[in-house]
Amino acid sequence: IKKIKEKKKQDIIWSNNHCYNSENLLKKIDIYRKEISKNKIKSGDLIAFESDFNFESISFFIACLLKELIVIPLPPNQKNLLKIVPCKYFANTKPLRIKKYEKKNILNSNKILINFQKKKNPGLIVFSSGSSGKQKAILHDFSFLLNKFKIKRPGFRTLLMLAFDHLGGINTLMAALIYKNGMAICLKKRDPITVCKIIEKTRSELLPTTPTFLNILLLSKRYEVDNLASLKLITFGAEFMPNELMKKLKKQFQNISFKQTYGLSEFGVMRTKAKDKNSLAIKVGGEDYKTKVIDNTLYVKSRANMVGYLNAPKPFDENGWINTEDKVIDEGNGFLRILGRKSEIINVGGVKVYPQEIEEILSKCKNVADSRVYRNRHEILGEYVVAEVVFKKTFNKREKNISYLRKYCAKNLPKYKIPSKFIIKNL
Repeated sequence: IKKIKEKKKQDIIWSNNHCYNSENLLKKIDIYRKEISKNKIKSGDLIAFESDFNFESISFFIACLLKELIVIPLPPNQKNLLKIVPCKYFANTKPLRIKKYEKKNILNSNKILINFQKKKNPGLIVFSSGSSGKQKAILHDFSFLLNKFKIKRPGFRTLLMLAFDHLGGINTLMAALIYKNGMAICLKKRDPITVCKIIEKTRSELLPTTPTFLNILLLSKRYEVDNLASLKLITFGAEFMPNELMKKLKKQFQNISFKQTYGLSEFGVMRTKAKDKNSLAIKVGGEDYKTKVIDNTLYVKSRANMVGYLNAPKPFDENGWINTEDKVIDEGNGFLRILGRKSEIINVGGVKVYPQEIEEILSKCKNVADSRVYRNRHEILGEYVVAEVVFKKTFNKREKNISYLRKYCAKNLPKYKIPSKFIIKNL
């Protein structure tokens, strides 16, 4: 709140074609705090809402934190997730309506939650599927997540590309609200046409996104229609960035800086530093983080670690280290090239194959627009490689597409890495 007050009447949120300044935000937060009190909601109570970023939902979120509630921003159409947390209230944020949530669940006596509630700190619950595919409820002490924003850094007019239920999205929101000259720009849609229009309209400076979106942006050529000259920085994370795609992006957007981000739902978003402007190797860490690499796997220890899973054992060892399961290449002096999750590795006849390696080779093929490589399993032969490929232009026959790809992969990959099955998906 102090940082918001320091912005005085500076525009701080752009939502639904309207700018709201810091004074507007503080007034709305105060209205919502009074409404929370009116509903007799107490410190430590769990309250959920389902909304994308907008002026009302952001105001409500901050009001809940100031009232020391435990907030649960839900993904769209995922109210069923409340079955695994003892949620007491559900809110519609526009207009604000708070109702008691009576759904029965199995976590009313959860010790981790009860001990946290006694502290009377603001809390946050997000959900992660984890490597097992089981949905996990992750409880955070929100005051720990805010520690990283104590150091003064430049603020940007920032597009909120990641959603409210994503820790990266909340991290982006906090940076836009707290840092000087920052502004949070809300989106109803996240396709290239909408995003590019909003960049031009709001003179956005920071686009935090994923390699997949950036690839779609290049294919759409929407940057030729809208003026993106205001963009200063594009950050990317959440998935592997192919070298070939990075080269295309830097060639197309020569006046924009690129920065790779890294984080997990269990400990938040870390600071990153690139090895050099032509490398995808990064140094990860920051004020509250320590890292180490064991057997090419990244381990992290953080002061911002989650309080715990509400429905699963803690993943930390006795010294507070967590195995991220991300495989990395150590390039020396603390710089790492992040390859991807251990769970994504394909075991072909006892040999490990990273999907990203094959995707990177396919990205160099002049007729390929995009690809996704993953494992499938045969009852007798075990795991094999599948590649879904999108062509920029299609040949006359599907068989010719597949033959073309097999020949291309044979020239550029060892035999065991050549996909056993190709699935053609045209634009």
